[in-house]
Amino acid sequence: MPKAGFNRSAAALVAIAAVATPAAASDGTSFAIFARVPTVCQVSVASNPSLPFQAGANNLGTMTELCNSMAGYTVTLNHPAGLTDAWVEIGSARVPISATATHTVIVDAASAEFRERPLRLVLSEDDLHGGDVALSLDAQPKGPVF
Repeated sequence: MPKAGFNRSAAALVAIAAVATPAAASDGTSFAIFARVPTVCQVSVASNPSLPFQAGANNLGTMTELCNSMAGYTVTLNHPAGLTDAWVEIGSARVPISATATHTVIVDAASAEFRERPLRLVLSEDDLHGGDVALSLDAQPKGPVF
């Protein structure tokens, strides 16, 4: 859904620019239209019904990132402390999970993006002895927020 709204806004600006261009070319005058759109930065995971985590690879589903901040954004994985030898795979990238902290930055993008990638969590046998492994994701824009 957010993708459609993002594309409609872009299409409206292109339509306005297309209408303004012929008038400017015909009489030598010009004007500029500037628009400020709200900053949108979100992450979601589309997955099958959750099963208990197991040692080894756990497919979490498809992670969708959408952020229109020109300065980029970060995606943080919130997790319990004490996960040892655990990592996430985002597409083909492997990101180690911090064993001492309760959050790990798994995406550090330098520009606005819309992308979908498979997300997997890899756990060791030791990671499952502490009980449930609760996870959440958070996306934050870099730079100014409108």
